[in-house]
Amino acid sequence: IQFICLTKTPTFMNLSKINIGIIGKPNSGKSTLFNTLLGEYISPVGDEYGLTKSLIKQKFTHKNFEFIIVDTPGLRRRSKVKEEHELARNSEVIKIINNVDVTVLLIDSLEGITRQDFRLADLALSKHKILFFLFNKSDILDDKRKYQLNIKKHLRNNYSKHKLINIDFISAKNNTRISNVLKEIILKKELISIKINKQKLNKFINYLNKKSTLPRFNKIEIKPKYIVQLENKIPKFKIFINIQKKPPQLFQKFFDNSFRSYFKLDGVPILYDFKTSKNPYIR
Repeated sequence: IQFICLTKTPTFMNLSKINIGIIGKPNSGKSTLFNTLLGEYISPVGDEYGLTKSLIKQKFTHKNFEFIIVDTPGLRRRSKVKEEHELARNSEVIKIINNVDVTVLLIDSLEGITRQDFRLADLALSKHKILFFLFNKSDILDDKRKYQLNIKKHLRNNYSKHKLINIDFISAKNNTRISNVLKEIILKKELISIKINKQKLNKFINYLNKKSTLPRFNKIEIKPKYIVQLENKIPKFKIFINIQKKPPQLFQKFFDNSFRSYFKLDGVPILYDFKTSKNPYIR
């Protein structure tokens, strides 16, 4: 895999860094977005399939942050991947996700979300990456507002991990809402460094336990008793609960949704370590 590296950041500047990987299916506009971010033609663009054959890496600065972005070849479904070199490229693209802070999944608005997009999203989320769904070519939609409402509704109803993702509607070609995306990326990158003090965490536990109904396990209402934040690259919390076995997915989802809503942490990865109690009746 060839990297084309051109540094636009002065060497004397000490800037916070954000590594971004742009992924998506072929012809979704990844290279156009890459070039727009840089303000110059670096990555090849056009209607022909597979113009980006290698990973292209570049740097630029914005708001005292150094962005390192990687434009990747389009990932096709395995059933359509035949060439040996393309198999290798797909493998390298997947490895790139491990080495970035933020994964930008670019989606062609005219085509909409596909199973392949969800597979790519699942891959990024499984690696605990900040994930952006960017719907490109939104400037040529007939009814932008209706389209945006339908997309958000579709994700709420069909993608259980919708609270983990960030959504925006852009035009890479016309540089529409690109600065807004960069602003949100900075906010989310800063958010994963959040430290929540014990007093606020305990307030959340009290708030949660006052809810009229909590999920049950073997007829026992599952109650969190105590929570602490652990040292980690992304927010991670240890939660002590009043049952002897690992809580069911229903409770884990309920807890995650409540936690994100209470602390306004949508769109960032969070890890939970649920610890059980020897006495399930202890409150």
